[in-house]
Amino acid sequence: MRFVWFWTFWHWSKESFRAGHLLRSPLQGVGGHWDEWFQHEASEQDLRAIEQTGRSESTQREFIAWLFRHWADDCQGSPSRMAPRFVAAQLAQVPPFKKWRAFEKYRDSYGLAGVSALVLSGESAGGAEDVRRVEAVVLPADSAGQKLIPEGFQAEAAEFAAARSAAQGVLRGKGLLILLGLWVFGGRRPYPRWFSTALSAGWVAVAGLILFLLMGPEPGSQLFLLSAVLLVLWCTLMLVAAAAVVTQSFRAWRTGAELRAFLEQSQMRLRMNGGLTLKGGSAGLPFCLNLLLALHHSRPEAARRSWIWNRFFSEMHSEAESWAATGVITAAGYVSPVVIEPKLRACLQHNRIQHILTPRQREATQRALCAIKPSTGAIKKESSPELVSSPMQIGFAAEKPCLRIHRCRHLAQAIMALGRLNDRRRIIANVFPLIVSAIMVGGLPDLRSILLPYPAPVAVEPASASPYFLWASLDTKHPRYFSAVLESRYWSNRRAEVQPRGGLTPSVRAEIRLHRVIGTEASEEEGFVWIERRRRFLTREFLPGERVGRYSIPYLTRIGHE
Repeated sequence: MRFVWFWTFWHWSKESFRAGHLLRSPLQGVGGHWDEWFQHEASEQDLRAIEQTGRSESTQREFIAWLFRHWADDCQGSPSRMAPRFVAAQLAQVPPFKKWRAFEKYRDSYGLAGVSALVLSGESAGGAEDVRRVEAVVLPADSAGQKLIPEGFQAEAAEFAAARSAAQGVLRGKGLLILLGLWVFGGRRPYPRWFSTALSAGWVAVAGLILFLLMGPEPGSQLFLLSAVLLVLWCTLMLVAAAAVVTQSFRAWRTGAELRAFLEQSQMRLRMNGGLTLKGGSAGLPFCLNLLLALHHSRPEAARRSWIWNRFFSEMHSEAESWAATGVITAAGYVSPVVIEPKLRACLQHNRIQHILTPRQREATQRALCAIKPSTGAIKKESSPELVSSPMQIGFAAEKPCLRIHRCRHLAQAIMALGRLNDRRRIIANVFPLIVSAIMVGGLPDLRSILLPYPAPVAVEPASASPYFLWASLDTKHPRYFSAVLESRYWSNRRAEVQPRGGLTPSVRAEIRLHRVIGTEASEEEGFVWIERRRRFLTREFLPGERVGRYSIPYLTRIGHE
């Protein structure tokens, strides 16, 4: 009960707003409401309690801790994780809090890390001061207010609308589909290392079995076992990959839908100190990224249900201060080119920035970065009086800039880079299984014929009208997996493939050309035609399989004529 005076103020603020005496909601207008209550409504007892709280820095910090731990939990209708920071920042601007040392860190900041924006002031050629810190907080939507409010700067409402729309799209829309596509093709997977190694070994085993079946020795009776192992292993690997993609995509979609609904019901506040009036939309990309981070700060439990979103938010939260971004962003999430050279120079002079997100343009390359020279003003700023007055000659050793450029055409690519979701090895690991799977898809009918042979065909009409040919017409829809073998003492033994034939009498048949064996005393009607299974895999044909039919020469020559 030490800070009951704040509860008194909060109750007065809510009741006055409900009665229509205050135009803004208790949370949105907390700074102005406090100033009015403190100046005109606070009792002598409240003023003495406030004065006692502010006598020492330790009691001031106790009040701030109470705001974050207790008041926020009991503040109904507001996101408790962000409201205390906003309230502390608003109170830090009004008496008596603006004189309290404990509020020093909240006078120019919410105390949140964010991706910095590159905004050039005036005719600046690019300096460290042009790297501007951006913070975003989420508050309950105010029916009388805007959806996105700037603090410390001014900008066109259209730029904010584009950043907000792009954030909505990447949470649940076309932007999310692009993000998932990039992740599927070249993104990290939520696998432990041993599992990734096992999957890689599995794909190598599939490729090895394919090569063995294509170029190895005749498998003989082991063909069925090898084909079964190959098919089961490939299907298992495909199911694991499909399950991971479907599961993570569904969780990302569900998490994005929840965060988008929360975004649509909330008010965003963007803070960038300096009092600038922005011309152009080059800060749209960092604004959009910080909006997404603010959603995570307010609803961290939502992101934990999706590995993709959780990794992005975790990496961004821990390393946001080392990132800067520039680029005009459209409502669809695409990033347009901007003036880039002075902004790269500004990043080079800022000792905290290690990564920069830029549009995909010709000037944004590591080679162009190495060619950029620091501005004259920056060199003077870094020079010390001792060096200037020293009679010694000073030599400066040039070294490669430790700034890494990440070019992106879409907001989804920026998310992939920020979340360290890109994995070049994954691209190779995806291409190899794709090639193997394409080969497997081509060989699936052949494997099916080996593991589950097609029914034995029956000889049907028509018979050959020529005395020089013997036809074995079969009623099968899979002729490539059967062949006909003529065995006779009068005619030369022949093997013929079963194929679809056209002409006057189209059918599926094997056409055997008849050649008499010289010197034989056998009858011309002596002999049989055997129907054999063909065992094949892609370009290789193995030794013939079982014989599934036998027909005499007289039967085949007279079929359909009797």
